[in-house]
Amino acid sequence: MTATGVGLAAWPPAAVAAVLAAAVGSALTLVGALVGGLWAVLRWRRDVAREERDRAWARFVWTVEQVCDADVGRAEIGRFSARAMSRMQILRAGDAAIGKIVLDLITEGNADGSGRPGGRAHRTRS
Repeated sequence: MTATGVGLAAWPPAAVAAVLAAAVGSALTLVGALVGGLWAVLRWRRDVAREERDRAWARFVWTVEQVCDADVGRAEIGRFSARAMSRMQILRAGDAAIGKIVLDLITEGNADGSGRPGGRAHRTRS
């Protein structure tokens, strides 16, 4: 560099190219890191939501199994669990409709404490 030159015009072309390449490389690295970070956060949130949904359905299946059990005590525990699940709104909006239908069928329409009659699909005593 000469003392009389001002700015990049005084720099040798190779130095200008090196600085420009470093700046572009740094910018691309930052953009790549930002995109990768956003992708990781979105994937993590989707995985957490999927795990929560799976746990809710596991609880729901356990409740259904308890309600349908021949043992009166287990069936009663299942009915209490069904009422609690209905009140706590454990299943999400998309799953709640199916869950409500199933709980109404197996708890004789009393999953939400309304006392409405429902199906008696699990009551097959002879």
